[in-house]
Amino acid sequence: MIDLVDIRSRVITVLQDTEYIRWTKTELNNYIHDAVLDLVRTIRLPVEDNEVVISATNYKIALPSTLMDISGGGSISGRELPVVTTSEMKSLSSEGRLPATTAEGEFSITKIFGNPLWSRIQDWTTVTGIPQALVIDQRSSGTITVWPIPTVEATLKLTGTSRPPRMSDEVPYQYTDTTNADNSVVRIIVTTLQGWIVGTSTALVDDAGISLTFDSAAETISNYTDTFIIASTDYQTTCDIDSVWVDALTYGTLERAYLKEHDLRNVEKSGYFMNKKMQLIADAHRVEPLNPASITGGVNLNRMIVRR
Repeated sequence: MIDLVDIRSRVITVLQDTEYIRWTKTELNNYIHDAVLDLVRTIRLPVEDNEVVISATNYKIALPSTLMDISGGGSISGRELPVVTTSEMKSLSSEGRLPATTAEGEFSITKIFGNPLWSRIQDWTTVTGIPQALVIDQRSSGTITVWPIPTVEATLKLTGTSRPPRMSDEVPYQYTDTTNADNSVVRIIVTTLQGWIVGTSTALVDDAGISLTFDSAAETISNYTDTFIIASTDYQTTCDIDSVWVDALTYGTLERAYLKEHDLRNVEKSGYFMNKKMQLIADAHRVEPLNPASITGGVNLNRMIVRR
């Protein structure tokens, strides 16, 4: 587990700006978040069990907000679904070689690779049946197509690279909507904080699309009708990443801080810290085992092939 304040304290010590004069706390929080995303994307930390309900009308699903990609694939009732590309499906369809389902979770290898059993050319986007694969345009595609279109409702579990939540000790990650005293609701703040400016009456938006104003001095949030108190637990200041990566995140933050425009820009120092960060990441690639989000392992090793 890493802590935002711990990383930031290391950064401001190196920057010699403990009073946040040249680099504001907001800027450094944003740089730390960028460094976290960069690290996770590089070492591909996996996350599992993102459940999505699929059906005949819901087979094009959005990439869950907790995932950067679904390179680990998916499963239905323990049956693994490989990830294939749109171009692969178009190629099979145009050649009349769309896989035929011989049993649940089983493709006909002869159908794919044997000439004698070619089927008629058909539009792969309209085929229905038991889901066999997840089709994407690219690894971080925002839309995932379940193929074929499911005929019955099922729960799809997705596995891929984790997208850590944004950490901030200035803006709350969530708040409790107590408009209905008998049914309070915890709502997530979804506004990007890249352009957030410290002060009162700062505009935010929650996951219900409600516009809010946040008073950082009073620590209250308002939807223009009701005002809610922000608790310390509403701030996201930790991230589920092992503390072994603290140095890599510190160097990644310093890399971005020294790339700040105008009088504080120092490309040489930025490059120095980038190299130190990449050295740590390169070491991790040598010692870390393959995980379900790895591009070279997991269910993606076999492309729509059943091995018996």
